[in-house]
Amino acid sequence: MSANEQRGGDPSAVGVLRARRGIRTLGICAVPLVAVLVLGAVLLLDGAEPLRRAPARTRLTPERRKQIVYAQYAGVDWLKLGEPKPGEWLSILAEPGQTYEEYVRVARNLKSERRDTIYLLPLGRMDKQTTATLNQMAEFAGIFFACKVRVLPAVALPKSAYVHRRKQYDAAEILRRMARHVPKDALAVVGVTTADLYSGRLAFVFGLASLRSRVAVYSLRRYGTPGTPEFLRRALKIVAHETGHVFAITHCIFYRCCMNGSNSLDESDSQPLHYCPLCHDKLRHALAFDPEERFKKLAAFYDKIGFEQEARVVRGRLEGLAAPAAAEAAPAAVEE
Repeated sequence: MSANEQRGGDPSAVGVLRARRGIRTLGICAVPLVAVLVLGAVLLLDGAEPLRRAPARTRLTPERRKQIVYAQYAGVDWLKLGEPKPGEWLSILAEPGQTYEEYVRVARNLKSERRDTIYLLPLGRMDKQTTATLNQMAEFAGIFFACKVRVLPAVALPKSAYVHRRKQYDAAEILRRMARHVPKDALAVVGVTTADLYSGRLAFVFGLASLRSRVAVYSLRRYGTPGTPEFLRRALKIVAHETGHVFAITHCIFYRCCMNGSNSLDESDSQPLHYCPLCHDKLRHALAFDPEERFKKLAAFYDKIGFEQEARVVRGRLEGLAAPAAAEAAPAAVEE
């Protein structure tokens, strides 16, 4: 998810600024606030801090990474990403991608007997509809990440994070405050709020995540009307996407995937709620789940909430697991 770190016109310039303060945004379009206001557009989906650099021998070009990944998953029927349209995520950010082998080298947040729980932390007040969505997010997270999920008692947003001139909360400051209170058994502590967030020079953010501190914060403020299927789908998607960053999974540049980056809400809406086979294997490495059991539970959950298309996709993947050549193990290595 790392972006080019050049100053000037580079859209990742805010990442350079954030690096000095210990939290750096990644995989986002970091346009100065004034530019965003003039364009009248939203140019951000999420952020995360950088991964530790892999050994020099793994610094491949994005094209070579694609060759490796597509060779490893040659028998997989999953839609590859095509050329981005103007204004879309990959038309603005030249992201490097991450192979399975590169992921394994940097992944440190792994499920164990001592670290096995995701905590959802409500930040600020929520109405009944949003609270109901929060409970659905918790149920979904428990299935999607195959681990225990606990919803903590709500706490107030930190006053130090509020910026009066913007009438918004600084997401990075919220993460810094959350990082002081991470339970030892936490795989992740995820703050959920209806307040509007921003980061650096960006107009606003939907989410921000920190790998090092195992914390993330999401805002539901701009997701539409609570209680609607659209609102719920967006809420579940940001849980799957941002929490994936906490497990060191970077933006996917290979397939249509929940871990694709996004440059607008419309682009995010066009992306699936599912991980592609590569990102699924990365998540399985981190959490050591049984794919068949996980897919069955996901299908049942999607049936319950009326997400018919998602249920069909998951059942299709279940059928794929039953095939003789199903990839139950990690992808075979390809010479770099």
